[in-house]
Amino acid sequence: MRHWWFKTGLALLAVVILTACQTDSIIPDELTLSRLQKKGTLVVGTAITSPFEFHDPTGNQLVGFDVDMMNYIARELGVTIEWVEMPFASLLPKLQNREVDVVIAAMYIKPEREEVVNFSLAYMETGLVMVAQPELQARISGPEDLTGLRVGVKTGATGDKLAQELQIRGVHLERVAFDDTASSLAALEAGDIDVILNDYLNTLIYLQETRSGLTIVSEDDAPLFLSNVGLGIAFHEKDTELLGRVNRILAEMRQNGTYESLYRTWFKTLP
Repeated sequence: MRHWWFKTGLALLAVVILTACQTDSIIPDELTLSRLQKKGTLVVGTAITSPFEFHDPTGNQLVGFDVDMMNYIARELGVTIEWVEMPFASLLPKLQNREVDVVIAAMYIKPEREEVVNFSLAYMETGLVMVAQPELQARISGPEDLTGLRVGVKTGATGDKLAQELQIRGVHLERVAFDDTASSLAALEAGDIDVILNDYLNTLIYLQETRSGLTIVSEDDAPLFLSNVGLGIAFHEKDTELLGRVNRILAEMRQNGTYESLYRTWFKTLP
């Protein structure tokens, strides 16, 4: 009888060990550098936000500042990148579920996001601005003046959160959500909406390239910033070793001139 229990116990132990190994191979507790390099591929989640990530119209290849920076980081890590595009609002949930390894999409480092994921050191500073039809510029001096206007936002982005907060505070704006920034800018240019809440750098590049006549809402001849934030790469909260290595690579990029070269490539028209 004792012999039967012993054999059964061994069998159960084998099942537990096998299950643990299978789980570890699918969703590791931590994506360490050794695990990543053994896998050979860094799965990067992103959402289209020109000039940080967009498709080259000539070959439809994914290009942009974030793309070049992540390719450099991947080379330093000794891996290749598998890009996974999705709506912006899906990025952090997919990262938390380990459907991607890291996320980069001109993403603002914000306290509520830091509660669920870890961020790298800020690799660029920017902020949220309002972009309006030229005839509305004079009547908007702050977000409270958006009452009665159709306001475009990217679903799940900082501008979307602000629009919803303004509605709660009693600013009776009409919130119009888009899956990506390009769609909101196109709708604004077409006159389908009155204002959008969007990132400053992304907006400035769009205005310079399209010469659309749209304007960034200003104050004393300077852009009116609704927030000043840094952009960061998002990591699963358990992947601290990978985060530390990427932070060191980001610091090295600034020291060896790589960062400045990439910045001049993608933001050469900025002052």
